[in-house]
Amino acid sequence: MTYSIVARCSRTGQFGIGIASYSIAVGFHCDGAVRANTGVSLTLGAPRPQNNHLAIKLLAQGRTAVQALEELRANDPDVDWRQIAITDREGRVAAHSGSQLSAWSGHRTGTDFVVFGDGLAGQQVLDAMAASFESTGDQGLDERLLAVLEAGRGAGGIRGASGRLPERSAAMVVWANRTYNEVDLRVDLHADAVTELRRIYVDYKPSIAYYEERARNPRKAIPAMEFADMLKKSQDAA
Repeated sequence: MTYSIVARCSRTGQFGIGIASYSIAVGFHCDGAVRANTGVSLTLGAPRPQNNHLAIKLLAQGRTAVQALEELRANDPDVDWRQIAITDREGRVAAHSGSQLSAWSGHRTGTDFVVFGDGLAGQQVLDAMAASFESTGDQGLDERLLAVLEAGRGAGGIRGASGRLPERSAAMVVWANRTYNEVDLRVDLHADAVTELRRIYVDYKPSIAYYEERARNPRKAIPAMEFADMLKKSQDAA
């Protein structure tokens, strides 16, 4: 009972994941799913993190998204219980939704992205997510991923046998051109995880440049508490 997006920004070359779920700590399943200058691949449904690592390795060796997906499917006897989405370095995509997933399940693909999920209120959830990504190309990838999750929630999100279910965990991961992630934010257990992810992101975003500069020039960096106080004053004045 999860919906997600894997995507590439054609302007910056960044790759990212946005994910929300009724399960707790869904960010755990994003391990190994993104690599700079290579691609992004995520396996959900019955999550299998080793698929993430294998797909990235295949993409790094020069496989396309379609070729990597074919190899994942061939090497997984339980592929009918999986959802797999891949975006490669050229923005080509591939996706698989197995026959044993919780209804409603499926995926939508477009240039640079795949939206997919299971246990959803209906296909309108993915339609709204796809429309959100396609209409926000002038924004940063992190903002687009968050907007996609909010669109999915607004279109009905996750649904169980007794009706609408809350998103209890959510995560956003973005990689740029470095050998480590640029953004990795998680909400592991919350009554409204998508809203909480947005709240955390708003607080975190101004800190990215500070921590990068502190790593480059630690002797000249202002103390973290001093920066936090400056940031709070700025936010209160806005």
